[in-house]
Amino acid sequence: MKKLFLFIALIISQLAVAQIQEGIIDYEFKVNMHKGLGKEQEHLKSMVPEFRTSKNRLYFSPTESFYTNIDEDPEDVNTNVGGGNVQMRFTRPQMDLYRNFEASKFITVTDFAGKKFRIEDSLKTNPWKFVDETKKIAGYDCKKATFYNEEAKQEVVAWYTEALISPAGPQGFWGLPGLILQADLNDGTTVITASKIELKKLTNEIKAPTGGKKVSNKEFKKIRDDHMKEMGIQGGGAGPRIMIRNGGE
Repeated sequence: MKKLFLFIALIISQLAVAQIQEGIIDYEFKVNMHKGLGKEQEHLKSMVPEFRTSKNRLYFSPTESFYTNIDEDPEDVNTNVGGGNVQMRFTRPQMDLYRNFEASKFITVTDFAGKKFRIEDSLKTNPWKFVDETKKIAGYDCKKATFYNEEAKQEVVAWYTEALISPAGPQGFWGLPGLILQADLNDGTTVITASKIELKKLTNEIKAPTGGKKVSNKEFKKIRDDHMKEMGIQGGGAGPRIMIRNGGE
């Protein structure tokens, strides 16, 4: 009889967890630094580690989500160039991304060029194409979807699970019939993968970020593009930033 009660309690516990459609997901954000270097930067390969890995966290429910960096200390890498010691420091811009799927809006607070911006605008669905392929990620059966991001010149491959009925996902990816557990950009240049999934009732973890100068998405893109053009570089994504300084500085 005792075994029967234990079995029933286990079934009830599993059913309770199965009914929870909100929780926390930790993602591994892995960037192939060598793939991201242009031809004019080939000489940096001997100075830059091939991969840089960081962590992000997603709080999700069927109607809202909040995606943010997990705080980490800056990573310093020492290398020898031309007989001199050079220290490279890898940092990431802070990014807090809130999405309200019912209201079809998003709010992002991010640091850029030494200033903080609060970007508020409506959500726009990516033109996903569904592919008849499956695989498991973090114990969940996932299906494949793809689209080409014209603005960022990125081929995006996403793996989502219909077991979690939220259209949320990491970074700027959302809008599939299930939660996105992995996003692969440009064939492994950047791969964002769920490493830990905890289903639980959330209290006030999902909230709209505040602070910073309020701008629309279009206004922020112009600010970003003008700055990058002025600096003579391309990009502006949410990957790691590199600061290089001589060992004696």
